[in-house]
Amino acid sequence: MEKSKTASVSIIFNKGFTVSGVTGVISGTDRELVLKTEGGTLKLRGENFDVNKVDMETGAVEAKGSVKALSCGKTSIAKRLFR
Repeated sequence: MEKSKTASVSIIFNKGFTVSGVTGVISGTDRELVLKTEGGTLKLRGENFDVNKVDMETGAVEAKGSVKALSCGKTSIAKRLFR
């Protein structure tokens, strides 16, 4: 069975987030997390990021913190959603 080339982000407002479809972690600070996903590069920006779990076997990353912005490649996800 071929694996789907998708990624998903679940955000709990001002609490934390989970990203699936992760194939690698490019960089991370308490304000920015850059992940390589099956769908491309994903950049999350916010405050007080604290990564709780990175599981490359399942492709999941879980973190606490407040997400303020998401971007996929060079395009803001917010811009893509609200055009």
